[in-house]
Amino acid sequence: MLAFACSQNVECHSATLVSFMEETYTGDDIVPLVERLKASDKQAFNELYEKYSLGLFQLLLKMVRNRSTAEELLQNTFVKVWDNRMMLDTRKSFRAWVFKIAQNEVYTYYRKAAKDQKIQEQLYNTFDELYHIDLEQDLQSKQLDLLNRALGSLSERKRQIFELCKLQRKSYDEVAQLLDISPSTVSNLMVRSNQQIRAFVQAHYDEILLFLITCTIR
Repeated sequence: MLAFACSQNVECHSATLVSFMEETYTGDDIVPLVERLKASDKQAFNELYEKYSLGLFQLLLKMVRNRSTAEELLQNTFVKVWDNRMMLDTRKSFRAWVFKIAQNEVYTYYRKAAKDQKIQEQLYNTFDELYHIDLEQDLQSKQLDLLNRALGSLSERKRQIFELCKLQRKSYDEVAQLLDISPSTVSNLMVRSNQQIRAFVQAHYDEILLFLITCTIR
């Protein structure tokens, strides 16, 4: 572990937290630091860490939804920044390079934890949010494709009830009254539908994971 910078905890205060992807620094500000980092200057590393760690931590936290995991991935990211400093190209964006390392760390984390029940639940809950978020236009077609394929695994009746409950956010009692069935029937069919959607998420783990990571950084 890099004791000279990564040993400190990252505090995520809303008053000081800056979006990593929106954060900008002038070339005059960054290039000399990157050049010094490439020359193994630890002080330059510290300064770059201070500039980027808070915003990057915010993104990691959105991706993994666990503070301690986000902190660990942040440290892993900057360890790799230091280990790969000789590969830096000062003509290219340092921020984009650091983000790519962090993105790979998140992907590796989820891949290693693919069989972990808790992580699977976390990914499913994140996928579940796709029903209610508005994405940028270039992501909407993929969003609709994933959702339609997931819903396509359900029978017509299950899909009807699932869409009423999930997409229209109606209560079980409201759906029961609308379809002239009992609330317990609605509940039972929703349980089965959720099981099938979970199976879809597990069967398309890599595809969904990459898409959700992409959504998170927008």
